[in-house]
Amino acid sequence: MGMPKQIFRGITKWKNFLIVFLVPLILLPIVTKIDTKPARCAYGVLVIGIYWVLEVMPLAATSLLPVVLFPMLGVMPVQQICQSYFKDTLMLFLGSLVVAVAVERWDLHRRIALRALTLVGPQPRWLMLGIMFPCWFLSMWMSNTATTAMMVPILNAILLQIKEAREIGPNTKKNSFRLSAEKNMIETSFTNNGKIEDDAIQEKGANGDTNTIEMQKLMKKEPIEKEEENGPIKSEDKEFIQLAKTFSLCVAFSANIGGVATLTGTPPNIVFKGIAEDEFKIYDMDSGITFANWLVIGLPLSIICFIFLWGWMQFYFDGKKCFPCVARGEEGSYDNVKKFLHKEYLSLGSMTFAEKMVLGDFVILAVLWITRNPQFVPGWGALFPKKYITDSVPAILMAVLPFILPSQPPGFLRSQQLNCTKAASKDDEVISNDEVVVELDKAKKDEYVPLLNWRIVHEKLAWGVILLMGGGFALADACKASGLSNTIAESLSFLAGIPPWVSVLILTIIVAAITNITSNAATTTIFVPIVFHLAIKLGVHPLFFMIPITLSASFAFLLPVGTPPNAIVFSTGYLTIKDMVFGGAVVNIVTVLIMNLCFNAYISPFLGLSVFPEALRLPIVNGTLLKNGTLLLVNQTLNANYTIVP
Repeated sequence: MGMPKQIFRGITKWKNFLIVFLVPLILLPIVTKIDTKPARCAYGVLVIGIYWVLEVMPLAATSLLPVVLFPMLGVMPVQQICQSYFKDTLMLFLGSLVVAVAVERWDLHRRIALRALTLVGPQPRWLMLGIMFPCWFLSMWMSNTATTAMMVPILNAILLQIKEAREIGPNTKKNSFRLSAEKNMIETSFTNNGKIEDDAIQEKGANGDTNTIEMQKLMKKEPIEKEEENGPIKSEDKEFIQLAKTFSLCVAFSANIGGVATLTGTPPNIVFKGIAEDEFKIYDMDSGITFANWLVIGLPLSIICFIFLWGWMQFYFDGKKCFPCVARGEEGSYDNVKKFLHKEYLSLGSMTFAEKMVLGDFVILAVLWITRNPQFVPGWGALFPKKYITDSVPAILMAVLPFILPSQPPGFLRSQQLNCTKAASKDDEVISNDEVVVELDKAKKDEYVPLLNWRIVHEKLAWGVILLMGGGFALADACKASGLSNTIAESLSFLAGIPPWVSVLILTIIVAAITNITSNAATTTIFVPIVFHLAIKLGVHPLFFMIPITLSASFAFLLPVGTPPNAIVFSTGYLTIKDMVFGGAVVNIVTVLIMNLCFNAYISPFLGLSVFPEALRLPIVNGTLLKNGTLLLVNQTLNANYTIVP
């Protein structure tokens, strides 16, 4: 019995190594038995897809495999594959990430979050709103991963204040602590599947991080030394644990929902934009998707989902009773939280010069995106030749500016007391933004220091996500060039007898289920090209299928592997898999239904998706659009069958 156990244990430890070599061998008959271009492409897609799902290597490394597999399989030349890794859409995403790094470096996002928390009431329902709103809003414009990682230390501080107030009482003086001790508690880095490594959490605990260790103690279900006959402390501890779980889910779920509001808010939106542009370009058409009209699509949907989430999280906290501790007159403990948050916000001082510059850069970028092509009136993009300007141009422009703009004004424009520091005496602590603003001596007051330098961008930018999206584009291009997408679309032609809105509902439910166990960018990459060709065969506008598929790929609330925000809050230790499944199942189902209702109610009419473009009726042969008299239209039915006449 000992030998089989040792063998099994060895296989378990080396499973990733074995999978890397066994999967290509097991799938090899696809190439040897069916020697066609779509079959060879399917072999490559399956190998890469299995590696992605099973996480046998980092997602970013797996995303480089198209450069090796597809040229060797005879699917696409390597030059064309490599072009997929730096498309115009990726430049748009890169620019938005650089601006987000500037926001993060100068702690502007923390100021926004604390300000939102000071504006709401101290009761749990309002604290939920105060936690959710900054996560939701910031996730529209910057990485939802960075937003969640920023909010977790603030969440810990709020929970610690509530716990202390419950145990000691609202009228007892407590030792205060600062959020800055936890500011770097979570250091996020993208692994190959877009998830988060939380090694920093364990290191902080090992090195004696006060807040982390304290919160771990609070969550332990150990007997309490102080006993009371009626057990009110035991009851309050259960409520606190439930409150901690609820607040954690609020952070992750609101960040996921916020990302769908803007075109750059989440990777699936960017992947969709890139694939749509490439697919419509073959037909000499423009996809018509811009930052401005996506904002019209995504923002109302995101608001509706956000309102539902807020209501559901209140019900999840304590069911129909809804915050019984408030009803029992324990507002004092939450009043202490309010005072603490107000104190933390005041400790930031007034906005520094650097924060104002970053905020200006951020606002100007949003304005340029919205006004480039607002559809209902000509935008500033009309001043240039057609198709010369896209949303990536202002994104890169405003991403370059932080490397030029100064982080402090010249000496002759400043007062004697530096605006970036605030100290009442020599013994007072200097308030700094991410340890980049220091007390300068007189000799350095006129030193030119830009808002960003390349070292900071290199360390904080999510390069792995960019490679992931590039690999996704390469995968989509290979499926299109080989005809695999068209082959799969033909196998789904049975949907022709079903109303389009029912087909969309079925497809979005399938995608929402799959995206909970794999990368949302990878899911979008695989499904969007397929539904494009499926829509053409069914005589439906391709965007009628592509947009709902893209939106549903962002609705992953069930498991930690679904999105990086889910992984971050799960790593705090407040949640179990059961908690996430129970709390996220309702959110997953309802948000998909809300999305389908919104899509049919206003998104489809707004974009005019009820009309099938005539240009899409022309056939494509080897990636070439046939427009002249070399074709004969035999049957212009919904299936759009064509016969090529030599």
